[in-house]
Amino acid sequence: MKRIQVLIPVFCVLSMVAGCDKAVDVEAEKIALLRIHLIDSHAHMENDVPALIKTIPEEFIYVGDGQIARQSRDEIRDFFTGYLDGAEYEKYEDLQVPHAEVSADGTMGWVISRQAVTRTEPDGEGGTRTRSFTYAGIMTYEKIGRKWMKVANVSTFER
Repeated sequence: MKRIQVLIPVFCVLSMVAGCDKAVDVEAEKIALLRIHLIDSHAHMENDVPALIKTIPEEFIYVGDGQIARQSRDEIRDFFTGYLDGAEYEKYEDLQVPHAEVSADGTMGWVISRQAVTRTEPDGEGGTRTRSFTYAGIMTYEKIGRKWMKVANVSTFER
């Protein structure tokens, strides 16, 4: 019985070490990140806030307009709820093929994209206005557990 009690922890350690040696399929992980990018684009078009925040962890870093902001998942949910409320997208499409990279160990990744957006939104006075702009940015990801999560974004806009 004592021998089994000693062997169980040894077996557990060996199992963890063996798992660390698994090769990462970097190309498959890049495809996974590009899939999230595509899902996010469709979520904008469909005003689908739950889909947009599905891959947001408890804290997120946003860089834009010369500022750095740490945001909670709830703050991001509230932002997108207001931003998408009453909005209709005529266009939300990639102008260039998005570029994805993944670290050799498969724990970090990023997607650079450039998209054309045209949307009709409430103007705050009971009417609507149409806005068109080009977005270019980088979304960074961290593998948390077995799931890619967005951890930081740098956004630029051309109006």
